[in-house]
Amino acid sequence: MNGIERLAHRITKRFGDGSPFFLCDCMGIQVRRLDLPKRVRGFCFRTESGKPIIVLQETLSEMEDCYCCAHELGHLLLHPGLNAQVIADLTYLYAPRYEREADFFAACLLIDPNFDEWSLTYNPLTQEQIAELSGLPRRVVDLRFER
Repeated sequence: MNGIERLAHRITKRFGDGSPFFLCDCMGIQVRRLDLPKRVRGFCFRTESGKPIIVLQETLSEMEDCYCCAHELGHLLLHPGLNAQVIADLTYLYAPRYEREADFFAACLLIDPNFDEWSLTYNPLTQEQIAELSGLPRRVVDLRFER
């Protein structure tokens, strides 16, 4: 997954910020909030003209909102032209690889890009504690610490 990590670091460095909302703004990606079904936290798509849009559940907490935006941004950058929901609906296949990659991208954006220095700073903390403090799902923190 080093390529995903490099991509996250490259765009963070290019735009000077790792906030997924700031990055979306810089890249011309529209973010909308709608009242979605409870089980849907967000999704992304491209319009017929190719304009990328991220749609987020309007009732998400600030932390969930940030994570979901980073996750969907990961899909747009890592899986252009791929619509996992359409694949699932048409083929009844679930694409966990794509979800894992989007989660890893989100972790790379939202956990300090100077990861090696950061992990030394927070070394006394467990991954569970880091997840609790950062508001990220535990599985996302675990992905970031995998080597």
